[in-house]
Amino acid sequence: MLDLKHSFSAYSSLFNIVDNLIFVRSKLAHKVDWIVGDSNDLNLKIRNEGRLKNKLFKEIFTRYNQRIDNYKLNFYKLSNSDIKNLEIMKYKLVSDKIKDKSGHYSIYPRTFFCNKCGDLRIFDNNRQWEKFNPERCRKPNCDGKYQQTSLVKYCEQCGNIEPLRYYCKEHGKEHWKLIRTDIDAPMTWKVVCTECQKKGEQPFDILKYSCDHKVYGKKICNKSFKKFKPLVVMEGSVFNSVVITVVDVPELEYNQLLDHLDYIMLGIYLNRFETILKDISSKGKVDLKKIDLYFKFKNDPNVQELIDSGMLNQGFIDIIDEMLQEIEKLKIEFKDFPLEDINDYLVLKGIFSDDNSNVVHFNDYLKSLEESHNESIENNYQSLKNSFGIGNINYISDIRLIASAIGINRGINRFYETGFVPHFEPLWKDKNKETFKTYSYPFETEGIIFDLDKVKVVNWLIDNKFLNTAHVTTDEDALEILFHIKENTPEYDELKTLLHTFAHVLIRRSSLYTGLDSDSCSELLFVNTASFLIYSTSNINIGGFAFVFENSIFDWFRDVKLEVKDCVFDPTCIHETGSCFSCLYLPEYVCSEFNQSLDRDVLIGKKRYVRGFWK
Repeated sequence: MLDLKHSFSAYSSLFNIVDNLIFVRSKLAHKVDWIVGDSNDLNLKIRNEGRLKNKLFKEIFTRYNQRIDNYKLNFYKLSNSDIKNLEIMKYKLVSDKIKDKSGHYSIYPRTFFCNKCGDLRIFDNNRQWEKFNPERCRKPNCDGKYQQTSLVKYCEQCGNIEPLRYYCKEHGKEHWKLIRTDIDAPMTWKVVCTECQKKGEQPFDILKYSCDHKVYGKKICNKSFKKFKPLVVMEGSVFNSVVITVVDVPELEYNQLLDHLDYIMLGIYLNRFETILKDISSKGKVDLKKIDLYFKFKNDPNVQELIDSGMLNQGFIDIIDEMLQEIEKLKIEFKDFPLEDINDYLVLKGIFSDDNSNVVHFNDYLKSLEESHNESIENNYQSLKNSFGIGNINYISDIRLIASAIGINRGINRFYETGFVPHFEPLWKDKNKETFKTYSYPFETEGIIFDLDKVKVVNWLIDNKFLNTAHVTTDEDALEILFHIKENTPEYDELKTLLHTFAHVLIRRSSLYTGLDSDSCSELLFVNTASFLIYSTSNINIGGFAFVFENSIFDWFRDVKLEVKDCVFDPTCIHETGSCFSCLYLPEYVCSEFNQSLDRDVLIGKKRYVRGFWK
């Protein structure tokens, strides 16, 4: 008998587990039915849940509404006020010593056929399912066994996914037979009601039926009927988990600054407050606590009395007035700009931290070496930077990230097609689709940030005619251009492709030098700072990136250019997209971008780029 009840215990990195996720175990496909929310406080604390919620809601809002508009679905579109209906859940982690469950899963689809006579069994209720014996065909004189069908029906227009179900008006569902003309070609399979076949009825295609675009009896699309397409049930082919990973930025205590904090952080990094804040900064760092104090005095109803009494210097107030004017300019200049991504990068680099001892610059590491050894490595490091267009390399020993599963893409995600919109579905908490949730997993890890040479990056964009401006010679001029590149523009997309391709090249070589295979690594891209982070997703942090930073940086880059230059599927690969599973692709649970925005030619410049970045 098949076991009807399954539960799983989670005590490691989860990242991608969501409702409806398909996975294969013991040659059977299963689907996650539900997940238990955190109730035993084993998770790390999310330090800034408000900021996380805003970020995740923006992603859900954009993806879901884009799907509705593209396919003209009769769904309620999300509005900004729906953020109140979003709940951030954490997985219920269970230790090895506790017999408890983190979720429930079951066999899916419950459609089986006899491997000898083709008897097709379709189970819609638990009573029949509990009595089902897959080891013995129910047909007399047949010694076959049942095996699970590998197909479900998928509608590309509305996103409906259904198991294979057949019902004869005269004979019900008890006499169906599966005829596999070519075992390896499901499109050639046929099904037939054996009772009707006795009367001369012919078999029909396994996907004869068309989708009526209804869910729970409600019409979700006004388009005409569309024929179902087959999907093979395997991991990642039916329901693809959509995961967003962000930096867990500490919740700041500066209450007076919250409304302006993102712009203050950006302004500090761009030196917009350099003159204004010269009296409250030291060694390149700005004291946010002191700024917060100034704001507090500024908003004090008795501020004038404090000035008159000499307890408060008028200069304090003047500083805040100047800052507010500059902040308003920044808000206009960077309207609709993803400041969170830039500030995530700045927090990782320790720009605003009193203690940034966990961030090690490679130049500082060189200073710690013996002088004779230092000079040789310094020359090699400079050569590596020039050859690969790198500005800086930093190791970060303590990174707090949050991986959040925000929903699923239903069916085939044809990301390789220009303009393709996947059927993104939020994780609804009820059938009425009024409230929804995310599954968030905060975790600690280590990683290495690679900052590309900003001047080279900008000039590369100019040379390839993605930017129409004069070449730059300083980091300040390059930063000014990079920080004004907006999403969904050609220059943003090309810069993202450069960073993403560079990151994948290094991740695919990681097992040689870090002790972590590519399945245990992932990346974060910071497009507007021309940087990317490679970090460990292993629940056992073995210090692989610390080792490679101190001992194997140069080995990591050795022969990289040779690997990128050729692919076993060239010339087809380099002519078409410059990326494939053989040269650049990573497993989908490793790459949050679903292997989009990848192209070896961005580095070598043979087909689609006038000049490759490594030329």
